[in-house]
Amino acid sequence: MRFLALLFLILLVNQPLISQVIPDNLDTCYQYYSLEEALKQPEDVRVLILKKQKLNKIPQSFTQFKNLVYLDLSKNKIADIPTFIGQLEQLEVLVLNKNNISKIPNEFANLIHLKKLYLSKNNINYFPLAILELKQLEKLILNQNTISTIPYAIQNLSNLKYLDLWENDISSLPQSIQNLKQLEELDLRITPISPTNKEKIKKLLPNTTIHFSSSCNCGY
Repeated sequence: MRFLALLFLILLVNQPLISQVIPDNLDTCYQYYSLEEALKQPEDVRVLILKKQKLNKIPQSFTQFKNLVYLDLSKNKIADIPTFIGQLEQLEVLVLNKNNISKIPNEFANLIHLKKLYLSKNNINYFPLAILELKQLEKLILNQNTISTIPYAIQNLSNLKYLDLWENDISSLPQSIQNLKQLEELDLRITPISPTNKEKIKKLLPNTTIHFSSSCNCGY
């Protein structure tokens, strides 16, 4: 019995909490979990969570959510991001983990207030250039894709504090990475970065916490 109680506590502690990514100013906002319900009063919707809904596309009706600040579409089957995504100009957090996304449209650059972007476990094989226009971005999650090159213009993300590139095909970073003066943490685990390049990266980012490990087939 004590063992079961301990196991429950461990599971509880390790559960991801939605409040960890919802901005503090939205903690008291009503959270919509149904698109049908949200569309009844679209102008009131600030937090919309539609994960595990088996969505294979983002509906055109999303353009009605003019005041949307937090959108979670993780664990769906979305392959394409529509160009009208750029109309959600108030977005601060966008969660698109575990979909089938391979590219990001240029209109993504219109999300000028975006601070946190989650794109882990998709089919992205190149760094989406539209992301480089998101000047307010503080957190970028791109782990478990197949990105091999980071563009020199990564330096444009001057407010970036956390960059997660874990389990990609990256073997080096551009020297311009040193211009990310706000970068606090960088995750480069399970990437084919050589020991020599690891040392170069450390010197370019002396004040950043960097996570390295050897590339491997770990079954993720």
